[in-house]
Amino acid sequence: MTIHRLTEKLYISPQISPADAAEAAKLGICSVICNRPDGEEPGQPTAQQTVDWLADAGIQSFHHQPVLAPQAGAEDARQFAAQLEAADGAVLAYCRTGTRASLLWAIGQVQAGRNAAEVMAEVQQKTGLDLSPFAAKLVP
Repeated sequence: MTIHRLTEKLYISPQISPADAAEAAKLGICSVICNRPDGEEPGQPTAQQTVDWLADAGIQSFHHQPVLAPQAGAEDARQFAAQLEAADGAVLAYCRTGTRASLLWAIGQVQAGRNAAEVMAEVQQKTGLDLSPFAAKLVP
């Protein structure tokens, strides 16, 4: 798996596996946010399967916040930010590719007053993910 460190507290990745859960624990990640709806694609692990993998790796905190990127909005970003803020340590947020998780963080950053172009550039630089197709969502 590729885990990208977006901020001091937030890591982003695509869909995780049991081996990825163990790697996340080694990185000191204490909480995970899943932004994938169950059943999004055939063969995708359910949120409960992921909870079990994380528990086996020693990570007890899991939040299932399913979001579809086209519908992601300010309230979704507020919920994401609240989960991130409430965590006692590093958080791994994932979805199919990492884009939704990054988008939720980015929307929150713009809502907090940061420049959208700078936020998109930071995501691109640190994760390799391109949020430009969602630029319209990054309007304060």
